[in-house]
Amino acid sequence: MIQSVCSYAIMLTNFDSEEQLNDWNQVRHLCNRNQKCDQERIPEVNSKFWSDCPDGVSICERTIQQHSEFLERFAGILRTAFLHSPHVLVTDAELFDGIYFLAFGPDIVLDLLGQSGYEKPFLTVSGRQPTLEQCLLRFTTVPPDNQHQLSTEEETITLPDIGTLRPLEYQVLQKTVTSEESQRFAPQTRAVLNEHTGDHWSIAQRIAYLYAAYCQQDPSDGTCQFLAQRWQEWIDAERKGLIRYEQQDSQTGSNSSIARSFNEAFLPVVSENADCLRSWCSASKADEAEKTAFRDVLGKISHEPRRSKAFALIRHSTLPVGRSDCNRTMECDQQTLVDWYQFVYRLAMADYLGCCLMAVESKPNSYERYVGRTGGRSLMLSGKVTELLGQMPSACFVQFCYQSRDAIQQWRNCRPNAPDSDQQRHIRNIAYCVQKSASQLDRKQDNSKIIKQFVATLIIASISVFCDKIIFSSSISIIVILAGAWFIEVFPELLTMMEWLHDQHTATQTMVFAQR
Repeated sequence: MIQSVCSYAIMLTNFDSEEQLNDWNQVRHLCNRNQKCDQERIPEVNSKFWSDCPDGVSICERTIQQHSEFLERFAGILRTAFLHSPHVLVTDAELFDGIYFLAFGPDIVLDLLGQSGYEKPFLTVSGRQPTLEQCLLRFTTVPPDNQHQLSTEEETITLPDIGTLRPLEYQVLQKTVTSEESQRFAPQTRAVLNEHTGDHWSIAQRIAYLYAAYCQQDPSDGTCQFLAQRWQEWIDAERKGLIRYEQQDSQTGSNSSIARSFNEAFLPVVSENADCLRSWCSASKADEAEKTAFRDVLGKISHEPRRSKAFALIRHSTLPVGRSDCNRTMECDQQTLVDWYQFVYRLAMADYLGCCLMAVESKPNSYERYVGRTGGRSLMLSGKVTELLGQMPSACFVQFCYQSRDAIQQWRNCRPNAPDSDQQRHIRNIAYCVQKSASQLDRKQDNSKIIKQFVATLIIASISVFCDKIIFSSSISIIVILAGAWFIEVFPELLTMMEWLHDQHTATQTMVFAQR
């Protein structure tokens, strides 16, 4: 596959665990609307979604087998990102709590890009622990005293390291564990783990067992065991070198910035965007009481770099909830604050990890649209091109990458701070290559094109005879005669050129390139 010496790492807003679930649900709703009355509806994502059916196949596996739309959607996002940069970075939370990554696993992800495992890893996972397995442990659980930290030399994880489930909003379970619930679950955690001390389970299996116990499901029925399987597959993929893991304190590849804490990246982004939101609030039509409450909550979450706690502060406020659809406009409600926090959190995380933030066919939230209208810019690729890439079989995508290697390389070498004209030129090249590669033979379409060209030729021939016998026989300037003859000669080719330009313009309009 193509490698770029000038490429840089990118983060996708699509791979945020909450965004993955929202995107998955959009595909699910679309599939359910197109289902026939006698067909089974696609279930929601919850603890049972990861359970085995009587035939031993999990509900998740059966869903993606019966509905290729999920794979095509994920493939389109992944391949569009790959064309822009061969280095995509995700956090451990996006991997271990992301519906797409857990539904498909590392083998399918590599196959979608046509990689066999001998290439340089495309995917890099960033975490705070020494190993990826320890990231899974600390993402999902807290130690008994909530103070124990794994040392760099500590490779094995023992039962005392697991105290209870971590207070968090778990997207793959569609449940939010509060601090109080986490503490109440601690005795049950110890009981469950002690009961299976001698089973020699992996960390992934133990955590899946805790998930099932918390959801009040019977773990012996295979509840959440597919989660354990996928977690272990990703951990094993990193050990085999199929993906790469970087500890955030020691990143050197994708993170070119100096070592610093997330707070140091978070606070400047928050400060700038908080002022912007306060200015909007002052000019809004809400009453003063709502504005005051809105500013108070904004002040609290501006000093909270932990997203789950920031969302809890928003939910516990007295502000109205607000609509969560993507076409909403900003109001003094909870959803506006959620949109604002999501925006600044992603920007800060990308800045902290030294990456470029990118979105693929992802509709901006209310605050992101407001910032865009006031001068902000974002890197966004969307539309028909992503859809065509998602529909390509893996072998066709590999062939496309080879045949379009120069255009892909030039796009990868074009950094986000390059002039808009350069960015647009490379976008047009990629759009054209994708459209040409995805074009198909269609007898009906070819017949229509030939008939149109034949009719155009007949009309031009008739005009030519008319001009030759009637108009040009009179006293007309030789320049007019030559111009008319030239136009009649090139008109068929002009039609072909205009059709080609229209197709290229249509494809290009689906891809919008900018910088955030």
